[in-house]
Parts: sequence; C-alpha cells; structure tokens
Amino acid sequence: MKQSATKQGGSPDRQGAGKARKKRRLRDAIGRKFMTVPLLRRWYIRRMLKYIDKSREKGRPLPEGLTEVARYLSRVPKYDRAKKFEEAIKANQEVEDAQAMGRELRRATSRQRKSGKSGGYRPGLPPGALKQGGRTRPR
Repeated sequence: MKQSATKQGGSPDRQGAGKARKKRRLRDAIGRKFMTVPLLRRWYIRRMLKYIDKSREKGRPLPEGLTEVARYLSRVPKYDRAKKFEEAIKANQEVEDAQAMGRELRRATSRQRKSGKSGGYRPGLPPGALKQGGRTRPR
C-alpha cells in the first residue's frame, strides 16, 4: 500500500521536482561523458544534422536549443557543418570545465577561510594593517 506524499514528509510537487532534478543531473553527466569520446560525438553530430534537415523538410518546429544551432549552421556551407558543430560542442565543454574548476577553487577558498588557519590576515601585509583601516604607506 502506497503512502501519500504528505505522510512521507513533503508535498508531492517537491518530491517530483527532486526526482526530476536527480534524473536531469544523471542525464547531463552521461551526456558529458558521451561527448568526450570522439567516435560517439561524431555519431551524435551526424544524427543531429540529419534531424535538423528532416525537420526543416517536413516543416516541423525544432526544440528551443536546436533552433539557435540550426540558424548558426544555416550560414555555414553544408560540407563544413559537422566540423563547425563539433568545434562548438568542444568549446562549450571547455567553458563548462572552466566553470567547474572555478567553482572548485571558490569552494576551496571558502573552506580555507572557515578553517581559521589563516588568522584573518592577508599575506604580504603587516599585522596591524587591517586594524588601522587601510594600507600603511612607506615614508
């Protein structure tokens, strides 16, 4: 017998959103790994280009993210589309990797601040500089 969501300790909307978020994160992680393998990435690119072309032929609307890609690729010669699409995917991966690295660095600095080892002083400043309200000037 199933219990209702309110008896389990939350609203049904929240639990559904949590499950959807987990699925989304898992799907994104699999997609990132998928795109790192060159053979799979090229297969995916060919598949997406065919999908875009067939959708245009049949007059079907493309999903939101693909409309921008299709508009960009329409300016590129047909023989060069796969190459440009792959370059765009690689560039997007590099940006995401850089953002992830930045997040890791921010977290590391916040952990360092919270640990209390730094003592509140910035390296390179004399011990009383922060208490005086500014930098000390050499005379």
